Amino acid sequence: MPPDPPRQHRPLHSPTATGARSLAHAVEVAVRAVDDTRLVPVAPLDAGLALQPRSLLALLAYSYAQQVYCSADIEAGLRRDPNFCQVCHGTFPDARSLRRCRRENRAALMLCLTAALRFVADQKVAQGVVSRINEPNLAEEANRRIIMAMFTDSMELDKDQTADSPVDLCYLFANGRARAH
Repeated sequence: MPPDPPRQHRPLHSPTATGARSLAHAVEVAVRAVDDTRLVPVAPLDAGLALQPRSLLALLAYSYAQQVYCSADIEAGLRRDPNFCQVCHGTFPDARSLRRCRRENRAALMLCLTAALRFVADQKVAQGVVSRINEPNLAEEANRRIIMAMFTDSMELDKDQTADSPVDLCYLFANGRARAH
């Protein structure tokens, strides 16, 4: 009789250890496991459910796991989601709040996103797409996705700041000579 295959170690916050049924559920389990003392609010406590740290953390972890990185795109998606509108009574986190939550709660986001990616990887193992999960690679991928979101947002902000530059330069070089200010 062949020996039993070695058991893979699963962290206690692993979605498979908690019985997650979907990516959304895996994110929810991970977000609930975060200690309150590790979360930094980015809005007043009475600002509504959508702006609370756990809600923002869940939105970011789920979005990044789905490879949606731009905070403005996340905000726009929430505004189009009738279920979100109903649950949060029309209160939406704006792109700035999402960026601030990412910055202020990066360690917690890293834990939740890693748990979400572990769920996705577990699904791939179950489907036979991959044979095993490399935990350090999950953490690296979570970190890479957070960096990608930061980069994407910085490009979006740069685009907004440089949109008017050609107009400003036109008047400087009118009639073939630069004007002094």
